[in-house]
Formats: sequence, structure tokens, C-alpha cells
Amino acid sequence: MTALLHFLFVVIKSSILGLVYTPLIWFLWVLILKARKKYTGFKWYKIFAVYKIVSILLLAFSFTYYGNHGLGDDSRIPLGHGEAMEESDQFAYFVPKGKSEQIHVDTYLLKGDNLCMSVDSGYKVYNLKTKGVINFSDEPMYNAFAVSYGLPLSRHLKSFRPQYDEYWSGWRFWLLP
Repeated sequence: MTALLHFLFVVIKSSILGLVYTPLIWFLWVLILKARKKYTGFKWYKIFAVYKIVSILLLAFSFTYYGNHGLGDDSRIPLGHGEAMEESDQFAYFVPKGKSEQIHVDTYLLKGDNLCMSVDSGYKVYNLKTKGVINFSDEPMYNAFAVSYGLPLSRHLKSFRPQYDEYWSGWRFWLLP
């Protein structure tokens, strides 16, 4: 039920953002047509057509890799290279691309292409580009590796919710569905 309500919210937000973006796009389109001396005048049906296209494109964008932030109880943060950190029922997890196993993540931080995570069995560093993973059984081993490679120390790793709020707030909240 929450997924359905969240989807309805995304549809409404896409429609409202369409109302904001349509005049901007229309103004730019009129400038281009006037520069080419092809402007034929103001027509409401043309503006409504632009509005429908913009709203549908915004809704479609909300389901792409960079626009999808989850529906209902599921939350998602894109990390890059087609990978994403996800949360469901307040438990964060990571599924490496091409694998079916979920890695339950307590805290994590992304530094460049390296995803540093504290997990149930210790610590992991997953390289998003090479798909390689390095496992550490305890904190001192991970911290020694982190210092030598310029990665965040274990005390700097954060849980999912603050990073979700940081990623999806600001301009993404106001300008994307």
C-alpha cells in the first residue's frame, strides 16, 4: 500500500514539476523559432502538448538508474557503475552486480570507486569499477588498509538514512521527481 501511495506522490510531483519546466522549455523553444524566423504564434494546444511530454519524461526518469530512489518502504541510492545501496524495512543491503547474494550493511561510505562497508562479519571494501572485494575480519586490519589507501576510517562510516537524506535532499528534491 505504501508503494502505491508513493507512486501516486511521484506522479503528482512529476505533474507539478511539469508545470514548472514547461514555461521554461516553451520560452527557449520560442527563442529558437524566432531566431530561425519560424515562429507561428502562441497556441494553447502546443503548450499542453509540451506539458504532457515533459511530465511523462519526468515520470519515466523517476524509474531510471539515477532517478529511482525506491517506492514505499524501499529506499535506494545510486553509487555509480550501475551499483546501488538499498534499504528495505530499515535494513541496508548491497547486491553486487551479477551476484544474487545480499550483503547486509551496517554503515558505509563511498570514496571514489571504493565502497567501504561495515558488515556482520567485519569490514569490506568493494571496488565498483573492477568488482573486486577485500574482506577484513576486524577493525584494526581495516583501518590500517584504509590509512594506506586513503579510504575512510571505520569511525567515519555512516548508516544508510543520513546518506539517503543527504543524497536526495537539496536540488534533487526540488528539481527531480
